[in-house]
Amino acid sequence: MKLRSVTYALFIAGLAAFSTSSLAAQSLRFGYETSQTDSQHIAAKKFNDLLQERTKGELKLKLFPDSTLGNAQAMISGVRGGTIDMEMSGSNNFAGLSPVMNLLDVPFLFRDTAHAHKTLDGKVGDDLKASLEGKGLKVLAYWENGWRDVTNSRAQVKTPADLKGLKIRTNNSPMNIAAFKVFGANPIPMPFAEVYTGLETRTIDAQEHPINVVWSAKIFRSAEVPFSDAPRLFPASGGDQQSEA
Repeated sequence: MKLRSVTYALFIAGLAAFSTSSLAAQSLRFGYETSQTDSQHIAAKKFNDLLQERTKGELKLKLFPDSTLGNAQAMISGVRGGTIDMEMSGSNNFAGLSPVMNLLDVPFLFRDTAHAHKTLDGKVGDDLKASLEGKGLKVLAYWENGWRDVTNSRAQVKTPADLKGLKIRTNNSPMNIAAFKVFGANPIPMPFAEVYTGLETRTIDAQEHPINVVWSAKIFRSAEVPFSDAPRLFPASGGDQQSEA
């Protein structure tokens, strides 16, 4: 069962973060929800190394993983308000500012990874980025997070029929919620930081994330959770697309 949605994170900065006057040896606060064992954090450290190298030490990042600066919505507000310089989170978190961002949560949108890359590296990707610039945000890159897989405490999900009645954690995307309702599941929007406990307490039966997130967040330990073959590719925020997993 291939839902064909890509997970991308939008890698964003406040419009003032890179003004000419601000480029004098400063540390930029960069927040994200994933843990220090996740590929996003490992890639963020590499990005920091390259940033310092290419600016000859004028710019460096202060990294805040594990939702240290709050959940995605709180960090986006912080970037817009100037209390955080940069953040990275799923594209669904920007739909409230720009409804067109819901496009990236449409199931079966992309044929494969190459199709997703071509789309987001072209005019469609540019138009999506431009839709946020009037909202106090500068999209630096689409940060690829991999194909999403369903894990659950009930049984493997091989066909849409297997989702029927499944209490599955979703993000806050109206498109994502509607898609799982169509498949017969019971979608329950929930912040990422609550997923592990939600599975442990059986508030939810299932969740869907890329395998690297399932591993780094130790979601597999919260229940007997079989993996399904139901990948969806999702996005994060930024300018030039970078693969992280």
